[in-house]
Amino acid sequence: MHRHAPELDALDEALLEIRRLVRRPGYRRRFLDSLHTPTDVGTVRVLRAVERAGEVAPCVGDVATRLDVDPSTASRLIDQQVTAGYLARTRSAHDRRRTTLGLTDAGRDLLAEVTEVRRDLLAEVTRDWDRAEVATLVTLLDRLREGFAALEQAS
Repeated sequence: MHRHAPELDALDEALLEIRRLVRRPGYRRRFLDSLHTPTDVGTVRVLRAVERAGEVAPCVGDVATRLDVDPSTASRLIDQQVTAGYLARTRSAHDRRRTTLGLTDAGRDLLAEVTEVRRDLLAEVTRDWDRAEVATLVTLLDRLREGFAALEQAS
């Protein structure tokens, strides 16, 4: 049995609590009510998954992997966003059997608005912090994320 420093227990608890708090109705309502475009968190997640694919236009499987959902679930979520006008499907130039996804102008506009609102909420939460404290947190969270990514790759 490993003995862990109490700081690791505190870190684990803080991460769980932050995750819980940002999923709570109060935060979600505040976030969604601040948007000019009516939407839901699921829409944002799907659009972000497509956006974060980077240079390579993702397919349904890529979005499913990023969202940690079954491809059939991702396909339904994507269909909703195509219908809403936030995503467009195109045939891959390299493989005509493959359909790739891209953000429409409306999808890019919604994500820009979401980013602005989230930054405003973060600014409010950290309003009593100095810039160095925020920068330190970002650096440490990046290191933590890299550690989790390494754990995932090692599995």
